Amino acid sequence: MTPFGSANFRRLWCSTLSSAGAQGMERTATAWLTLEAGGGAFAVGLVFAARMLPSLLCGLAAGTIADRGDRPRQLLAVAAAALALMLGFGWLAGSGALRVWQVVAVAFVSGCVQVFDTPARQALVLDTVPGELAERALALNALAARLAAAGGAFLAGAIIPLGGVARAYLVIAALHGLTAATVATLRVARERRATASLPPFSHALRDAARLIVDVPAVRTLIIAGIACEIFAFSHGSALPIVAQDVLRAGAEGLGTLNAAVAIGGTLAVVCLSALPRRVRREPLLGAAFVIYGLSLLALSTTRTLVLATAILLVTGLCAGAFDVLQQTLIQLAVPEEQRGRAVGVWVLGLGSAPIGHLEMGLLIALIGAPGALLINGALAVIAAATLLILAPAYRWGGRARLARS
Repeated sequence: MTPFGSANFRRLWCSTLSSAGAQGMERTATAWLTLEAGGGAFAVGLVFAARMLPSLLCGLAAGTIADRGDRPRQLLAVAAAALALMLGFGWLAGSGALRVWQVVAVAFVSGCVQVFDTPARQALVLDTVPGELAERALALNALAARLAAAGGAFLAGAIIPLGGVARAYLVIAALHGLTAATVATLRVARERRATASLPPFSHALRDAARLIVDVPAVRTLIIAGIACEIFAFSHGSALPIVAQDVLRAGAEGLGTLNAAVAIGGTLAVVCLSALPRRVRREPLLGAAFVIYGLSLLALSTTRTLVLATAILLVTGLCAGAFDVLQQTLIQLAVPEEQRGRAVGVWVLGLGSAPIGHLEMGLLIALIGAPGALLINGALAVIAAATLLILAPAYRWGGRARLARS
């Protein structure tokens, strides 16, 4: 049996395709719109930071709500809100009077909406399949997200030169509408979830925060994740400047670079889903972290679109592997009834991303995109080496997976 044997999983998987495709388009369109509105490198970093700030502000709350509420309805509310927001933003972009501060504000609101998607979607994946199919279902859902994000980036890069950024946002809104229509068909029995009486919301939120303190595996993963977010994942803020100023490739080039990252992430998910369960995941995460930093060092030296695309395939491979492995290991480190909160903790770790995007934007403004990538790539390698030194479980030959508590 495969996860696709479940009708609910098939519907959820299709909704992931449309949702991730919309987000892939939005990242490319918003970055290019920032440059069109007169913003420079720091403005791009500010927009990315605003998009990620809600992960810090609302990550734990989003995970706690996913554990307590109706997850399909939560996804439906997110898709409906995103549809309305993108329609409004598309009208604003087409008016010709857009300012950088407005792009920042909309990016922040969009982040506030999307932060409630991930915990509910990840937990729903496990609600829709039997326990023995859980890891495969998570991998397939991640595959859909990465593949659709690549398609969305390519599509945005193609639409912007032909019809302008405003039309790209109309397509993004349509994809969110498709997500809402698909999610509305989900029928997941609440009995699949824990039947114990739910504690007060404030207690549940506190318990989510305590996962970081009480579970060593979660604590290690969050610390490593924060370092990776700041020094490695912040490369996204550099790509619009690389496409425009270093490669002279325009919006199409930016779409190609973003798509390369997403395709690399897709390959990571495919490889991980085919990996036997007996292979330990922790050393794979450690290796992905090291190579991620090295790929940024290589990217800092390239001046051609073809070579940059090839390097970003590796960057995306490492980013996707780190992402999936971190999410999976965090969820497996906690009891079943705390899955949503565990993903909320992971989303909270994403809240460190604004620091990285602002730092990357400032570095680019001061020394240019190649120099900024060189510095952050080196710092990512140092952070990865520190993880391998201090946490033997993440080295080949190190001790087995860290136990709970």
